[in-house]
Amino acid sequence: MSMSMKLRMSGILILLLLGFGMLLTGCGRGTDPVKVEARELSADEISAYFARQGLELHSVVVHPENIFQGELNGRKPLVFLLDEKELVIYQFATAGEREAGWADFEQHTATADLVPYKAYQEQSLLVFYIHDEGMIGQELYRQVEKTIPGLLELKADGA
Repeated sequence: MSMSMKLRMSGILILLLLGFGMLLTGCGRGTDPVKVEARELSADEISAYFARQGLELHSVVVHPENIFQGELNGRKPLVFLLDEKELVIYQFATAGEREAGWADFEQHTATADLVPYKAYQEQSLLVFYIHDEGMIGQELYRQVEKTIPGLLELKADGA
């Protein structure tokens, strides 16, 4: 085989490899799922949704020094009162960010003696309900649990 023929074969092989690489790269981009982040709901939207479920929320000022209201994984919460008990809602962009927010909370409260609360984690939402341990608190929490999936749908619909 002559030298020019070897060069020509090498050139063809390089072009084929480049073309195949570009084809794979192009196909990979076409099949990647589009990452859609759910939008954040406003305090008014959340209050209105809860009201449609028969639960009256009152928006209150966030107190970042309160362990349940501090920033978690870069997110600040919306805080409401439900029957004079705190309902704190963190809206993360993804479930992974929510998990990191929960880990952040656990790290900050590892040695703390916390008041009774319930935490609800679903998809991109982390919700704390700080309540009494009586029947009313338990019943309200069950209603909150039933309401949260609808909040997630509302959040996703507007994205």
